[in-house]
Amino acid sequence: MNGETDSVATLSRGIGHMKRLHIIGRLTLAAAAVLIALPGMADWKQAVAYYNQRQFDKAIQELKPDLDKNPDWEFGHRLVGLCYLNLKNNALAIVELSRAVQLKSKEFVTYSGLAQAYFNSDRLDSCVQTLAQGESFAGNPEEKYTLYHLRGSAYYRLQKNDQAVSDLTEAIRIKSGEWSDFSQLGVAYYNLNRLDEAIQALQKALSLKPGDGVTTQMLGKSYFKSGVGALAGKQYAQTIDLLRKAGTYSPNDGYIFYNLGEAFLFSNNYPDAEKAYNQALGLLPRNSDVFHRLGLVYEKQKKWDLSLNAYLKAAEINSSPQLKEAIARVTEMKKQSKAPFDPPLF
Repeated sequence: MNGETDSVATLSRGIGHMKRLHIIGRLTLAAAAVLIALPGMADWKQAVAYYNQRQFDKAIQELKPDLDKNPDWEFGHRLVGLCYLNLKNNALAIVELSRAVQLKSKEFVTYSGLAQAYFNSDRLDSCVQTLAQGESFAGNPEEKYTLYHLRGSAYYRLQKNDQAVSDLTEAIRIKSGEWSDFSQLGVAYYNLNRLDEAIQALQKALSLKPGDGVTTQMLGKSYFKSGVGALAGKQYAQTIDLLRKAGTYSPNDGYIFYNLGEAFLFSNNYPDAEKAYNQALGLLPRNSDVFHRLGLVYEKQKKWDLSLNAYLKAAEINSSPQLKEAIARVTEMKKQSKAPFDPPLF
């Protein structure tokens, strides 16, 4: 028994709620000027100014009349789409930015903005596809970071762990200060059973965001899984070290202390096994296996009353032939220990 559960997916979703990217902060006029202003068009520079002032509604109002007259104006669709994205209107952001893509936009922000809108809408496959389409336009380090960070997060949410590891590792190479990159990378490593790498990534995440509950729980699970593996390999000293670390991150997980008791038991360290099983019992008060093991440890120490009591409680919860045999055995040993001493006859 190791207490492994399927709760990792739930924890993963918690980390997956990464902060929403502000795809573009300020639009420089130099960047906007590469597009030809159409005749009779209102001053698009005013729309850019509104955007930079975060007056997104005004920017849209400034651009809409000319977009209605000139539906093939790529820059207009791009800027309106980014305004909608910042206004958290993902549906309209997708409409406008998709149109900019159809018009063969060569600006990476068009694709990253559309991908972010898809991500926010849980259309993760579309997010990945859009970033692949725009990857060749990612030129500077900030754009490349956005590409790997956002696509890695989408792969992570899709539970495509190998791809998530690849992209998140690239994101961290460019910028190593985002805790969610390390958290998601750690969980992806965990899912791939690459536990040493999982622990390293999760510890880094926790150093960037101390006290984060999801990262802390995942660290506990990673140490626990490593400890159970060491226990299966009969590496008891390593098991004890790993499970003690697991207990510091997940102090309310009774299965950690149950398996710690196993390592002490198999090492013939019965006093420490007794302590570990009692810790497990405090967290798993109706677990027959814990009582059974406690009975065995007490029996090894010839604590007959405690052993018999533990075996009887285990049997009340879930009786088995092994427990019946143990109860009979300890009952007999208890009788023998209380039998009067008869001196030998000469």
